[in-house]
Amino acid sequence: MSFKLGKKAPSRLMTTLSLGDYLDKATSWPQVAAQGWEYTPAPIALDILGNDTAGDCVIAAAMHYAQVETANTGNPLTPNAALTLATYSAITGYDPNDPNTDQGTDFESQLFPYWKATGIPLLDAKGNTVLHKILGFAALDLTSIAQQRYATFLFGGSLLGINCPQSALDDTSNWTYDPNSPIEGGHGINRVGQGAAGGHVDSWGLLIPYTNEFATHLADEAYVVVTLSWIDAQTGKSPSGLDLNGLLAAMKTL
Repeated sequence: MSFKLGKKAPSRLMTTLSLGDYLDKATSWPQVAAQGWEYTPAPIALDILGNDTAGDCVIAAAMHYAQVETANTGNPLTPNAALTLATYSAITGYDPNDPNTDQGTDFESQLFPYWKATGIPLLDAKGNTVLHKILGFAALDLTSIAQQRYATFLFGGSLLGINCPQSALDDTSNWTYDPNSPIEGGHGINRVGQGAAGGHVDSWGLLIPYTNEFATHLADEAYVVVTLSWIDAQTGKSPSGLDLNGLLAAMKTL
């Protein structure tokens, strides 16, 4: 199988919210059950979403995020390659007839604003195209495994940008850190599970386990996104230490 990359270097916008700024009430990290490393996530049929022919990995990561999130909230939406590539074109100007336009995507300045304002198209159970939107996004602390575990558990997943090594392209059965493996480019992925030793990600239509060492050395950005479907599913649950109302209010101003 052919794999392509396509994540641009992080923008690191000063306007991006930090999840840690809304965790100041937490005196210690809440206990979260391992999901995705010690315990395999429930299988969901995944597709490579055109990431074998185009560098649309960041868009594919968003599509997979929406697919997994909505499956877990009882209203499953499913992406396909045509919708993913059309979204890639709408956001970046990609033209499948012109390889020079396949320049990849940036999370902060391209994907997230479009996802919030316009929404990304997926198919509902009847095959109708519907738009999935986010309320906003917040960056995670790359140095804190505890924060990333908590955030992935609380928001139903998280998005990672990595400097993808050749070893990850060669072996998609288990991503471990190889300091001698050369970096081939940037890659956007959806993290669906977390645990004490690592987690699972969706990449190229595959569910791949990774170690914390892999993420710590190779991730250069990580985010949570907030959607109405997930917030509605969490109604009545007040996460310990997280000022959710404050986070949502801040997202509305951006």
